[in-house]
Amino acid sequence: MFIRMKESKGFTLVELMIVVAIIGILAAVAVPYYQKYITKSRLTSMVWPGVHAIQTNVASYYSLNNVFPTGNTFTTLTADANTTYFKAALAGANTPGFTVTLKNGNATSPLFALGTATLSASPTTKNGTIGYWTYSGGIATQLGLAGAQ
Repeated sequence: MFIRMKESKGFTLVELMIVVAIIGILAAVAVPYYQKYITKSRLTSMVWPGVHAIQTNVASYYSLNNVFPTGNTFTTLTADANTTYFKAALAGANTPGFTVTLKNGNATSPLFALGTATLSASPTTKNGTIGYWTYSGGIATQLGLAGAQ
């Protein structure tokens, strides 16, 4: 005589708990990477175009005048850059280049989590032209630009 076992339909509680644990582990790994990606994309779209515009203007000024801009001249060169999320200033009196500092706005600002991170851009000249720019600071690290470019 055979006893027929009831066929199982569905999942057991242990199987469901294993699946939930796996999804939790995947989410714990994925969320920090996603947040880093979002931060990098915001920096790339909100800060980098303005920095590039300032670099272009500084390079044009240097190629025409064979000196780096100072004071009010630098302020004029930053006028056409979108500086909504940052402020730019000269690196120093005798140091060519400039420093960008994020504006630490209200908590709804897309870059609020970065605080007042900075990016320093220093040009290197050769034969009367700017050969390359060297970047340093928190923003350069976030964007993977630290060092000579």
